[in-house]
Amino acid sequence: MSSIQAVCVGVITIDTIALVEKYPSADERVVAQEISRAGGGPAAVAAVALSRLGIKSAIVGTIGDDADGKEVLRIFEKEGVDTTGVSIGTSETAGSVIVASKEHSARAISTRQPMVQAPINEAAKKLIAQAQWVHVDHVGITRLAELDISRGNGPLISFDAGYGVETFDPITVDLFVPTDRQMALRYPGIDLAVALENDSMKAGNTVVATQGSAGSAGFSPETGLVTAQGFTVDVMSTLGAGDVFHGALVAQLIHGFPLQEAMFRANAVAALSCTGLDGQSKIPTTTELDTYLEAHK
Repeated sequence: MSSIQAVCVGVITIDTIALVEKYPSADERVVAQEISRAGGGPAAVAAVALSRLGIKSAIVGTIGDDADGKEVLRIFEKEGVDTTGVSIGTSETAGSVIVASKEHSARAISTRQPMVQAPINEAAKKLIAQAQWVHVDHVGITRLAELDISRGNGPLISFDAGYGVETFDPITVDLFVPTDRQMALRYPGIDLAVALENDSMKAGNTVVATQGSAGSAGFSPETGLVTAQGFTVDVMSTLGAGDVFHGALVAQLIHGFPLQEAMFRANAVAALSCTGLDGQSKIPTTTELDTYLEAHK
């Protein structure tokens, strides 16, 4: 039987990130303070976060038969993430060029992504059938039928609801995690706490909204409304922080933490990841997380 506890399904990229003081204007050259090349993609970053936090994780998605694809596999091997569920597609490995501006505390992203995901392989189906959780991003959520799983039929399903979820039906997942801004689009003019309760009680699941540096808020039928504070760190870049939070939240739930404490710990993991330029390099291990939380009591 597979020892994999969580499988992440969705986008896998190789990203090049440049940190600049300010965005260049037309035809202007700006010297970058730092340039990093790293793995990215919501599902991929979540898989690394899970692994760093002591969860045996796997990634399912599509890469190209190219140098970037080989780099993806090298990164996952280094991080201890199972890649037997990765498929080779007919297009180049997805990637982004990202310019992070210190002046604006923002980033500009130019993305190349494969238009068609390669078919799910048999190894991926076996991994998912035996896992405790499957975590999906905006691409992964569209592949549940292909994976032959649904809520109540297979592992628990966590959804990184980062894009276009205004009309999404959360009854299809066990853990629905949009941003507070997405919840405002779903429920215009409605208080966040009421919106969370509405979705959770209708679906009978857990709904958590990320709130950036303010932390997170969640609701489940068992806990009612819970909130968890954010953390203040020296931010280099917020790239991938949401993806890190999703992986960290699932990791803490697998470790057995109650929802509020799981959110609190995931907030800290996401904050610490922001001390690096890319989305992965500063994700803490569980030991590093515990040390940080002990020092910030």
